[in-house]
Amino acid sequence: ATRRSAHFHKPPTMAALAISQVSAGLLGALHLLFAFTHLSDPDGAITQMTGAKGATAIAKHCVAVIGVCHAVLGFLYAMFAKVKSEGIRKCSLAIWGAVFLPLCFYAQYAFPATGKAPTGMPPMDMPFPLLYFFAACVALGFAPIKPFKFKFPKAGKKSATAKTPSTATRKSTRTKKTK
Repeated sequence: ATRRSAHFHKPPTMAALAISQVSAGLLGALHLLFAFTHLSDPDGAITQMTGAKGATAIAKHCVAVIGVCHAVLGFLYAMFAKVKSEGIRKCSLAIWGAVFLPLCFYAQYAFPATGKAPTGMPPMDMPFPLLYFFAACVALGFAPIKPFKFKFPKAGKKSATAKTPSTATRKSTRTKKTK
């Protein structure tokens, strides 16, 4: 028998994906999407938010800084999706839900981009539908769903195809010779 070195890595035969990993990954992807939109065209982002064209330099700068913050959160949550500790993932999602979301609501009411505070309950003016979707992604991370399990084929094993008579014969003669 050959001895394997301590460095040899066996590929996993089964992996599990917890719902909090899905939630953190989705949240990271959403933040990265907003980072891209805010950083690639701050003027266009302002026009989308307020309907006003020709934003001032300070407004464009502020939108770009918001894009940077989205990028940081996006990469953090992409990393949290890969962290093995479910407790750390859920803690990070809880922090997002307890800090980011309420502060976004506060900012929308205290400093509305259009100059008018949102109306209706619940408010459906933009960006509230997006905030609700973000919140649903975070809430998903706390759903009592068992991890999804994925099976990987074992390395070195051939597919389970039917054996031909010739291979069956060779195996039977080989086992007879060794006895």
